[in-house]
Amino acid sequence: MNARAAALALIAWLALPTQAAPLALPAPPDMAFAPIPGKQLPADLSFRDDDGRPVRLQDLSRDRPLVLVPGYYRCTNLCSTVMDGVLESLAQAHLPHDAWRVAAVSIDSHETVATAAAKKPHYGALLAAAGGDLHMLTGDAGTIDALMRAIGMRASPLPDADQIAHPAGFVVVTPDGRISRSFSGVRFDAAALRTAIEQAAAGRVGSPAQQLLMRCVHFDPQTGRYTMTILDGIRMVFLSAFAALGIGWLWHTGRRQRGRPS
Repeated sequence: MNARAAALALIAWLALPTQAAPLALPAPPDMAFAPIPGKQLPADLSFRDDDGRPVRLQDLSRDRPLVLVPGYYRCTNLCSTVMDGVLESLAQAHLPHDAWRVAAVSIDSHETVATAAAKKPHYGALLAAAGGDLHMLTGDAGTIDALMRAIGMRASPLPDADQIAHPAGFVVVTPDGRISRSFSGVRFDAAALRTAIEQAAAGRVGSPAQQLLMRCVHFDPQTGRYTMTILDGIRMVFLSAFAALGIGWLWHTGRRQRGRPS
């Protein structure tokens, strides 16, 4: 092969399309948060509070609604933000101080009473403004797994990191230990939380439709309003349904009138 032929062969080889190796993306973490309204939490789940005392969830919710916030105490971002949002909303809800109780529950069985006690002062100012009780709980792996199954939560340890991927949210529990309402996100409407606590105190449970609405509608803490685009979408769904019913009724009426003998 002469030099000219070799050069042409090289150019032709370089011009061939190359197949890039597929980009290997890590699998998304296995996590979910789907509490079932009315589900009874296991009565025998026992944890330790930040003072090292054994405590059962049913004892914390026996005389008042319990705001149950899962997370872990070593988390410096999401979990702290969620708890800050809960306490801020409780402070703005203007409920009596004895109307509720908050329990943060570590979903990491390696965390200890000392870990919980070290984290609690972080919430001191917000807790003083809210005026209620805060219990920072830890437990063994079996107890934590049972609670997470009961509240419909799944979490996953992150590879190559001492962190846990988990959804952001919490549940409101009735005094007899049933899930009344759930909230997702990191900032929460104080009026909605107040209503949830009052309903839980009365033993009432939110319907699946209410839960769906709360998940679909985003509360903007900057404006103090729900996202209007989503509300407009909900209005359009209802208006479209009513319009379809009206058109169907007119069409059916017209057919009946045309079918009558003159």
